[in-house]
Amino acid sequence: MTKRLVFFQKLFFAILFCFAGSNLVKAEQKLFTLAYLENGLKELKNNDKQVALQLFANELIRGSGVQMTVKPVRTFPEMQQLISDGKVDYAIFNGYHLLEHYDFLHDHFVTPLLTIQRGPSGRENFIIVANKQYMGQQLKDLQGKTLSLHPQYLLMKFYLEYLIAKSTGLDILHFFNKIKHTKTASQAVLDVYFGSSDLCIIPKHIFDLTVELNPAIMQKIFIMHQSGKQFLPVLILNFKHVDNSIRSLINKNVSMLNQSARGQQILEMFSLQSVHTVELEQLQPMQKTFKHYQSLLKK
Repeated sequence: MTKRLVFFQKLFFAILFCFAGSNLVKAEQKLFTLAYLENGLKELKNNDKQVALQLFANELIRGSGVQMTVKPVRTFPEMQQLISDGKVDYAIFNGYHLLEHYDFLHDHFVTPLLTIQRGPSGRENFIIVANKQYMGQQLKDLQGKTLSLHPQYLLMKFYLEYLIAKSTGLDILHFFNKIKHTKTASQAVLDVYFGSSDLCIIPKHIFDLTVELNPAIMQKIFIMHQSGKQFLPVLILNFKHVDNSIRSLINKNVSMLNQSARGQQILEMFSLQSVHTVELEQLQPMQKTFKHYQSLLKK
């Protein structure tokens, strides 16, 4: 009887030890955080996009055995503190905010970065489209006119400010008579076609799609200027404290995102062609433009 009691006591403590060990592993399991700056990705306030972003996060860490939660952050100082304290593992930034705060962020992130692709090219080309009555003129000649733009594209608005500052020394509010904010980027082109605006700025791939759907609009509009393929609209940074094995797995999952039905659905929810890795060299074209803009502001 005593031997049986000792046996069950040992069995009980063995089970208790295993249970405690299992709980300890769970307690020590890393909960990863994917944060984003709300005022750089305003479209993510839509509930459907929030759900899609969590699905995207789940796909990033698929097969890792860890969890990832999505955290919206209101201001950059708040994001800056979270990054400094190591409380954010990955963060989504609008390309403009990356340029604006590059020195701080560069001290904390590691390469490769992740970026989105909305069109056929990895880097976006911003174009100025004008009514054909201005054929032969340059952007600087259209002072006092009405311009349409989609305000959610912060990099595109920055590039417009750069062009105006470089060619006239003015800011856009003093150069244009009126700036119309459109709900979609394609609406800006239609404004020019129908005559409610004289010109607009738009990503080239959206312009091409708009023309493909409405070929007749080219009878009244033309491309006045092109930035060339230099802009990365959104980047996902990963920070130095993230374990290399997790980082490698996430990069692998990203490379395979469009190869699964679930991944393709996530891309479609965000209207993306792909998500892929980039090195620092691929940021240089837009960094050069941003630095030139900063030098113009100092004059």
